[in-house]
This record gives sequence, structure tokens and C-alpha cells, in this order.
Amino acid sequence: MLAIIAIFAMIIEAFLENIRTKLLSRFSLTLQGLLGTTTLTEILKIKQKDVQTRYGMDDVNTLQDFITTKGVKAIFDLPWIPFYVLLLYFFHPLLALFAIFILAILITLSYWEHKVTHHNQLAVGAYARGAKNFIDLSFSNNEVINALGMQKRITNRWWLINKDFLSRKNQVENKISSIQSISQFVRTSMTIFSLSIGAYLVINENLSSGIMIAANILMGRAIAPIGSVIAAGKSFIIAKDAYSRLDKLLKNKAHSSNKLTLPSPKGELLVERVFFFLNRDRHILNGVSFKLEAGKCLAIIGSSASGKTTLARLLVGYHKPNDGFIRLDGADISQWSTNGLGEQIGYLPQDIQLFNGTISENISRLEPIKDNEKEIISAAKQVGVHEMILKMTNGYDTDIGEKGSKLSGGQRQRIGLARAIFKEPKYLVLDEPNSNLDGEAELELLQLIKDLKQKGTTVIVITHKPNLVEVADNILVLHEGNVVHFGTSSEVLEKIKLV
Repeated sequence: MLAIIAIFAMIIEAFLENIRTKLLSRFSLTLQGLLGTTTLTEILKIKQKDVQTRYGMDDVNTLQDFITTKGVKAIFDLPWIPFYVLLLYFFHPLLALFAIFILAILITLSYWEHKVTHHNQLAVGAYARGAKNFIDLSFSNNEVINALGMQKRITNRWWLINKDFLSRKNQVENKISSIQSISQFVRTSMTIFSLSIGAYLVINENLSSGIMIAANILMGRAIAPIGSVIAAGKSFIIAKDAYSRLDKLLKNKAHSSNKLTLPSPKGELLVERVFFFLNRDRHILNGVSFKLEAGKCLAIIGSSASGKTTLARLLVGYHKPNDGFIRLDGADISQWSTNGLGEQIGYLPQDIQLFNGTISENISRLEPIKDNEKEIISAAKQVGVHEMILKMTNGYDTDIGEKGSKLSGGQRQRIGLARAIFKEPKYLVLDEPNSNLDGEAELELLQLIKDLKQKGTTVIVITHKPNLVEVADNILVLHEGNVVHFGTSSEVLEKIKLV
């Protein structure tokens, strides 16, 4: 009968453990869905101002994995420790006293593990991210590495970084291993000593042998959660660090989610005394000021490293000025909600960034294709790529590969340009839009700018080529972050003696 009762109790325990595991697993997936989408949104808003934000999704995955570890399950068992100790006290006070003594040793070991390994574990994480960053950078620059024969030097540089990571990791794991070995010894010794104490009490205190066996089982149950916490000490430290980073990342979410979405802009632009710098020693823009009426075209020219691309990023709200302001239709760009501004403007960066997927998906800015078929085709026709796309194997459904790898440089630029004018925005910023275009494509670009101006679109073009300057109403000349000339095209061209 005792055997039957014990088996029945173990079946109940296995059933409850299975339910708990499934609940924790479901909770971890729910956390991934809720926290993952929120975190990714905030990371994209921050625009990589802090290099650590790129690991936000890794931190979400870390928390998700942590929830299903034995350490978390042990937390739910901790409240039962006083109950087990109380039962041992009812058996005999000496048994309870011994259990408390063992628990004190294990709690001390747990605290010691945290203090000894916490900072070292954080350093290991930093070194691991550094090694991963270098690998990612090497993959992204694989073309240059192979062309210049840098494989061996890249490998050596990676090993120097990774060697530091492995050294730190080995130190931490050695310390954790030592503490866990002591913990294992204490738990193993506890079984022997608890049986010895139980035998002593059976002989001298007239307790039954059943009490001795039950006390040993209860003592094992009492110390098991602490042992699991010690075994999972490393995961606790990693999860705590991930939680701290996510908390810092998401603390301002409530404020940013309340921004008002403004209506579609008309395109009147005012830039007043805009300063932008990375640090005190490197000022990229120094008090840039100009005004552009809606429906006009502005050409921004200047030598390399004069701040043209940085100004373009400021004009679309990617960066925020360190001082001064940029107003679109009288509203500071920083006051526009991200979607409210982004969906109403067009932007073509100097480095064309396309997404994995089809041509139609990239032109539509990943919006549903069926709901935007006319707008997609219209954008492609305005740019002059409609016929080119139709000649491809699957037309608009052609997969362009990772980052548009299946397209030529000119094709990527024209697809990016079609994306920029998707749904005919009233405010358009183009950074070197003809850098990869041939003569015929440039003529189509010139005609596109003229058509956009007639429709009332404000166009800002950053260029090195004189032919795009010809369609501009105003010209801004930058040099080392300073405005050298600004005015109508004829006035500025006269001053810089291009005509």
C-alpha cells in the first residue's frame, strides 16, 4: 500500500511538473511576442545612437530562454523550504537545525557565486559581443577582404579579440565550477549526515526508522531549490544584465508613444542655425540656415566630407540637431511621430539599402502588395524601370536576393528611387541619386524631378554632377560644415563661376 501511495504521489508530481513546464514555455513565447515587437520598434527609433541597442533582440531571446531554465523553476520551489523545515522540526528539532545549517551553507555559496562571477560574467558578455561584431563586419566587407588578400590578417585580428574572450570565459567558468563542486559536495554529504543523525535518533530517541527515511527525503527536497539556483547562477547573471539593458532601452517608450501624427506636409522647409557634431573635436555642421518654399528644388553641393549626407539625414529626421531646428510646414521634425513623418516623405540614401524580398515589396515599403498595385506600378513608371522590371523572369515578383545582391548598382538605385516616390510624397530628399546611373537613366531622373516640381513636391538633391543642378531652383554650397553660398541657381552659379 505504501508503494502504491508513493507511485500515485509521483504520478501527481510528474503531471504538475509537466503543467508547470508548459505554462512557463507558453509564457516565454508570449513574452517574445510582446516584448520582441516593442523592443525592435524602439531599436529602430533610436537609430543606433548607442551601439549596445543593436543587441536588444538578443536580450529578449536571453530572457525568453531564461524563463524555461531549472533556475526559474527552483524559484517556485523556494517558498516550500520553510514548510519542509517545519515538518522536520515536528520529527525532531535536531533534524530541523541540521537542515537550517545546510541551507545556510548553500545560501552563502549562492551569494559567493554571484559576487565572484557577476562583473566577470558581464565582461565576458562584452568580449563575446566584440568578437561577434568583428565577424559581422568581416562578412559585410568580404568583397574587399578577398580582393585585397586580407584573409590571413583578418583571421589573426579575430583571434586576438576572441582569445581575450576565451580567457575571460575560462576564468569565470573555473570559478563557477569550483563553487558548484563545493555545493555538490555539501548536498552529497547532507545525505550521509542526515541518515547518520536519523540513525542516532532511532537508537537513542526511540524514533521509528520510517522517520529517518522520511527526514532524509524531506531534507533533500528542502535543499534542492537552493542547489538549482546555484547551478543556474550564470544564467541568472546573464538574464539580469539583459533585463537591465532592456529596461534602459524601453524606459522612454510611454512618452514616445503619445506623439501626434501630423497631416501630410505641403513641403515648406525652414532650417535655422543647425549644428551637428559627434564630439567636441569633430563638428560636422556649423550653423546651417536656409529656407525653401514648397514645390521648389534645392541642390546641395560641396566637396567630400563637407556635411552633405549628414544634412540629408537631418532633413528626414534620422538625426536630431545638437542645436538649432528644422521645421517642415512650421512643425519641428522631431515633433512628428515616426510613422507620421516617414510615410509622408521620400528618401533615397547614398548607400542604397534594399530588403530581402521581391521588387514590388521593396517599392511598396513592405506594405501589402494587393492594396497598392497601382501605386507600385506608377512609381516604377515615373522612374523609368517599369519596362526593365517586366523583362525580368518574374516581373515585379522577382526576388532581389539579400540586400538586392541579384541587381546591378544602377538597378538597385532606380528601385530605391521608385520606393522614395511611392505614393507621391510632397517632400523628397535624394542623396546622390545618379551615382550609379548611365546617361539615359540620368535624363529620366531629370525629367522625374521636373515632373515632381510641377506636382508641387519639394525636392532636395545632393549631388556632385552639374546636370542635376540645372533643374534646381536654389543651390546650397557647403564647405567643412559651413554654408558658403545659398540663393537662386543663377545667383550661386554666377558666384562660383560655373556659368
